[in-house]
Parts: sequence; C-alpha cells; structure tokens
Amino acid sequence: MADLLIYQKAEPHSAIIQLNRPEKKNSISRDLHWALDEAWQRAKADDDVWTIILTGSGDSFCAGGDLKENLDSARGEMKGPRFGPRIYSNLRDLNLNKPIIAAINGFAVGGGFSLALNCDIRYCVPMSKFGCSEVRWSHMAAWPSYVCTLPVGWAYWFALTGQMVDAESAFRLGIVQKICAPDKLIDDCLELCSVINRNGRLIAAHTKEYISKLLYEIQGWEQGYKLHGEYYQHLRESKDYDEGSAAFTEKRKPEFSATYYDKKDKPPGVS
Repeated sequence: MADLLIYQKAEPHSAIIQLNRPEKKNSISRDLHWALDEAWQRAKADDDVWTIILTGSGDSFCAGGDLKENLDSARGEMKGPRFGPRIYSNLRDLNLNKPIIAAINGFAVGGGFSLALNCDIRYCVPMSKFGCSEVRWSHMAAWPSYVCTLPVGWAYWFALTGQMVDAESAFRLGIVQKICAPDKLIDDCLELCSVINRNGRLIAAHTKEYISKLLYEIQGWEQGYKLHGEYYQHLRESKDYDEGSAAFTEKRKPEFSATYYDKKDKPPGVS
C-alpha cells in the first residue's frame, strides 16, 4: 500500500503528498483511498507541518474513483469495505485547518477534479485538463466543492456536460491561481508554502477555518461578521498578534511562535 502514495516532509514546515498510481492515472482505488486517508491524518497530527502540497505521479493529478473497482464492488466481487471517510470528495470531513495546495500535474477529472477543488489553492501545468467525466457514465458529478468553488453556471456546465477545459480556461475561470512550467510546479508550490508559513501557523489556521465556515456553514452577513469578530479577538490576544505589530513598528522580520496546538492559542469552542 505504501507504494501507492509517497509522503515526504519539505522545508519549511510543509509536507508533500503524492498519489503514485500513474498507470491508472492516479485513480483512487480502495487501497489508495486508505493510504491517502492515512497521509491526511499524518499531516494533521504533525505540529511541524503547517502547509500541505497534494500532487500526482506521471501525467495525471487524479482521474477520480477507480470505476473497475466500483463495478467489482457492485457485483459483490470485492471483499471488505469499499470506502471509509470521504477523503477526496469532501476534505472538510478531516477538520484539517492547514492550507492545502494542489499541484495539478496533468488531468484532474471526475472525482479528481473534486479533489482539486477541495484544496485551498491550485497551481497547474500547461497540459492540465479539468472536467467532470463521470457524468458520462451516469455517475453524479455535482459535488459540493463545485457549487462552493465555481460560478453557478459553470458548476452546472461541468456537472451536466462531462466536458473538459484546458489550463488557460481554468485560469480565466479562477479554478487555478497559476500556470507553472512542468519542471517548476513543485518548486512554485513550495515557494507559496513558504510565503504562507512566514505569516505564522496560527493566522493560517484561523483564516482557513473562517473562510471554510463562511462557505459551508454561515447563513448571512450578520453571522459572518460575528464569526470574524470572534476569530479576530482571539488573534488579538495571541502572542503572534503583538509580535507582528512590534516587528512592523521596529522594521524587522517577525518571529511568530504561536501554534494551533497550544491550548491557549485555540479560539473559543475549539477543543
């Protein structure tokens, strides 16, 4: 199972998770599913990992679920559990407050497109393709990630047509934030991790949680402003807030030290 996924630490404070099933376009088999779940949990538990890069091997990011295994399961020819947590259709189930950057090295189709959209920021290469191919095989494609990430008309277009768009179109639509040279994709993502990490672990965790709650949980501006106030007040009480103010006024580089895992650094309501 370990060969299906490569997990490695990268400096500074980052981890790279690489789907490693290139002969199957990194489609999610049962074994890869559980290996990926284990990798998410490993990154979540590691206090030294502040940001995560997800990528694939070969010429594909991820082609979604393994349809042959789906068929085998439906026919009763596969023994044991098919799926556990929804580790690629809904990363919110993980309660992972560390920014996740998708390094999309090729095709991101079907559930692989959903997996990319569930990441927080997406970089790709010029040959990348994006689409909901599963609808062509009568598999419903309208994941919540489409509706929350894409303009509504495009969410319908992708989920109903099964058609794909190229990297330039994905950039224009806001699906990806940068198109990278193939040999610079991971380096560019690591540089982005470095930029995020320089701002401190605590602010990244709070910002990701806040934006996620606005997208998926909060109803209306009033609740949104209230939640923003709660997070911001907690940040004001943290040592990083004062350190940032001091560094600015003293014209020096800040030295952030607050971590989300210190009990005193957790906002109200977080155990």
